[in-house]
Amino acid sequence: MGLRRVSAEPAIILRRSEFGESDLVIVMYCRNIGKITAIGRAARRSKKRFGGGLGIFTHSEVSLSIKPNSQMWTLESAVPIVLFENLATDIARMVHGSYATELARELSVDEFPDPDLFDLLVELFHSLQGEGAKVGRLRIFEMRLLDILGLTPVLDCCACCAASLEEGIISMDAERGGLVCEKCIGENPGKWIRRIGTQARKYLADAQSLAQSLGPLSLGDALEGRVAAVAARQAILSILCWHVGKPLKSLEFIASMSRTR
Repeated sequence: MGLRRVSAEPAIILRRSEFGESDLVIVMYCRNIGKITAIGRAARRSKKRFGGGLGIFTHSEVSLSIKPNSQMWTLESAVPIVLFENLATDIARMVHGSYATELARELSVDEFPDPDLFDLLVELFHSLQGEGAKVGRLRIFEMRLLDILGLTPVLDCCACCAASLEEGIISMDAERGGLVCEKCIGENPGKWIRRIGTQARKYLADAQSLAQSLGPLSLGDALEGRVAAVAARQAILSILCWHVGKPLKSLEFIASMSRTR
């Protein structure tokens, strides 16, 4: 097989880094190809081929090529469809957008396309652009992302023994993929255990139900202001961080911002 070319491919820019004097290495999620890494030759100088199309959070239409047995694509051009400029000018929007792109980048598989994941990212960026950063909508994004990736946490019974969770102490065990009963936790809980109360459990169940309804992310507005939001957030984060397998840089940034305030 010779050179493979792809034209007019919808893509979300997930990360960009400078290479050499004028090149850019771009990690992007393409709707019909999946996550790829591509090099844009002279991308920092050529406005004709790349003008405005390679910014973080940008929804672009790209043209690509790849040689046989190559691990990196060549980015030939990028035309912006939506720039989502508000995400770069507002710290809350930027934090939510950075977190979402990091999750998509770290949890997706190279060249394994999932249009639902692409569409979810675009929907979140539109929500951030128009309505701003809303915690409830981010929880729906997280739950829907886990569903799309086949990582749906078990919330209706013990993820270990399938027993009812109506009574006793309940915890989120990221390693086992969901809520677990007190018996299965044992006397020596692991580092990925997060104790949660009744309200936090209900919050998680409601978030999962809203996510699985496949309605708009704005359904997450129903989760705003709940008392158990912080505990539920920690439980979801434990699941996500377990699957990523390393600290999330966007969360470290959020923590550093909190310490400076």
